[in-house]
Amino acid sequence: MSILKSLDDTTNSAADAGEAYVKSTKKYFELKVFQQLTTLSSYLIKIVLLGSLCVLGLIFMAIAGAIALGNHFDDMALGYLIVGGIFILMVLLLLLVRKSIDSVIIKKLSKTYFDS
Repeated sequence: MSILKSLDDTTNSAADAGEAYVKSTKKYFELKVFQQLTTLSSYLIKIVLLGSLCVLGLIFMAIAGAIALGNHFDDMALGYLIVGGIFILMVLLLLLVRKSIDSVIIKKLSKTYFDS
């Protein structure tokens, strides 16, 4: 009977160790998901805040530039057209380099996600 008792004890301790491993692994993944969510939330909030301030500044600079160009050429419409053309050129430039922007973003996020 001692062999059966020893086998029962070994089986119980293996089952307990397995349960402890599953519980600790679950807690680890919960913490990892929490860390990734907080990092992502922090990045998004920073991007929204900084982006909105930059856009607001860009709007004021564009209006001021258009007025200055309009005064220089004595035609306000021409000043606004030039500033609009500059923005269209910037959009076209961004469309040309969007693949490299994507690769930079993927590299940055992969370092954050896989290294931590």
